Amino acid sequence: MSDSGPDDDDGRLRSWLLLTANRAVVAALLTGGLFVVLVAVGAVNTIPLRTLIRQGTHVERLFQSFVMSLVTGITLVVTLNQLVLSRELGPLGEQRDRMAGAVDFRQDIESFTGSVAPADPASFMRTFMQLSEDRASSLEAAVADNEDDAVRESVTDLTERMGEHAATIGDRLSDADFGDFDVIGTVLNYDYSWNIYATRRVRSAYADSLDETEHEAFEELLDVLFLFGPAREHFKTLYFRRELVDLSRDILYTGVPALAVSIAGLLYLNPNSVIGSTLGIENVVFVVSAAAAVASAPFFVLVAYIVRLGTIAQRTLAIGPFVLRDSQRSLDLEMEDDR
Repeated sequence: MSDSGPDDDDGRLRSWLLLTANRAVVAALLTGGLFVVLVAVGAVNTIPLRTLIRQGTHVERLFQSFVMSLVTGITLVVTLNQLVLSRELGPLGEQRDRMAGAVDFRQDIESFTGSVAPADPASFMRTFMQLSEDRASSLEAAVADNEDDAVRESVTDLTERMGEHAATIGDRLSDADFGDFDVIGTVLNYDYSWNIYATRRVRSAYADSLDETEHEAFEELLDVLFLFGPAREHFKTLYFRRELVDLSRDILYTGVPALAVSIAGLLYLNPNSVIGSTLGIENVVFVVSAAAAVASAPFFVLVAYIVRLGTIAQRTLAIGPFVLRDSQRSLDLEMEDDR
């Protein structure tokens, strides 16, 4: 029997909708939801839809609005796509600076590992996880002979949790592909800001009890954690650009059929276009509802992408030792109790 409660299920569903679900699936669910709502309203509406079509007001204006908004929206999407792609274009000097920055950062990582850093983003981020595990183990070994029991206990508690967390994230990255949400989604779960804060807090609290070797072990761990932030932001930027290109493409793919359906509804829909009924509901209600849902699909595609990008941006607002969301802060409480 599962121990998860309703709140856990709600949290997982919310996380699935906002982050992990395929954006096409989310857009399809929203489109289908609109269709169901429109059919339900049409079934209980006291004024038959066929009468509204005969009057030539509401339905005609609806499809007119769809045609105008779709033409405008598709134009804006093409403009957005050009803005995103313009970041990839530039003079030779600017491209060399970008290349030099990427190479310098990789060399910084390689100075810690002693080997060539992986080219794949998932493997590259796994390198950070392994480095943080190794540096945490080195720190624990460095303070093993410290005479202050509080130092050993605090460092052991810090490094064990840090190492376990890094190992978990590293395992998840082993099967992740950068093209999907997997890499960014997994990296988001590594609370490096809290690790930086907790490490600096422990070092500051017991600074008088640490010798030079132990101080160096703290510095080596912090150096690795400080490099994680720029790496995460770099791959997040690349992911955002990829998502915006995918967004532009998907809106174009859905926008053309939506525009065709809207124009067809405006030109050819009349009270006698669809006759009969199904399940007690006039078939014209199903047709108009489906047409309105299809015409709204590009908007739902936009919503599906923006909610994920916005959620990622919200969770990565700060870089460095600034903790903006809830984390495990039991270490803080333990240190306060020791004072």
